[in-house]
Amino acid sequence: MKKKLSLILGILFISNTFAQENLAQIAENFYAERDYENAALTYEKLLEQGESADLYYNYANALFKIDELGKAILYYERALKINPLHADAKANLDFVNTKITDKIEQHHPFFLTAWFSALGKMLTTNQWAYLSIGLFLVAVVLALLFLFSSHRWLRKICFFKGIFVLLLSFFSLIYAFSQKKYIENNPYAIILSGSVSVKNSPSISGTELFVLHEGTKIEVISKHQNWAQIRFDNDKIGWVIDDTFEKI
Repeated sequence: MKKKLSLILGILFISNTFAQENLAQIAENFYAERDYENAALTYEKLLEQGESADLYYNYANALFKIDELGKAILYYERALKINPLHADAKANLDFVNTKITDKIEQHHPFFLTAWFSALGKMLTTNQWAYLSIGLFLVAVVLALLFLFSSHRWLRKICFFKGIFVLLLSFFSLIYAFSQKKYIENNPYAIILSGSVSVKNSPSISGTELFVLHEGTKIEVISKHQNWAQIRFDNDKIGWVIDDTFEKI
């Protein structure tokens, strides 16, 4: 079956556009036939040509079916990084997280912090940027009406509404930049090794603090040679070899 897949892939790569469309169909067919290993291989080939939230989501589904929980979680997370509103990826990620060994205690942030964070995830980076531009144009129209209208009541309305819309445009721009920065500098990673010993120093001879398992989400704080200082569950900090995880 794998030789057959290689032959199909070789023929399809004659045209990139043609290949993408047909590879996607081949992957869907493999998945429908419950040939999840070849479905995953085909989605992996598609990822070499470009990324999208849906492609990451489909790849993660195939990985989960072949019990690669760590990589499945990684690609669900990557789907949500591109599109925070991807409901299917969020639901599947929540489900797969129930299958991993290490459970993270739920911490409840200050309600205003949680509210602003949730608001930022309501739109993608591009959507926040487009909203900011649209609101700015509305503010310009209101400013022109304020300057050239002969009606005092209309000038008054345009002034206050213009200020309000301009502020909304400014905050939308802030969200767009913050989302872009988060995507480019995401500090989080997923453990892909079966189990990882977390040390108190960047050395094999360091004291073991605790053990993490496949699929656990960590925050990468710093790097030192082939070691990474990581944080787990907000307050547990230690060092792991950097080939045991992959950045989201």
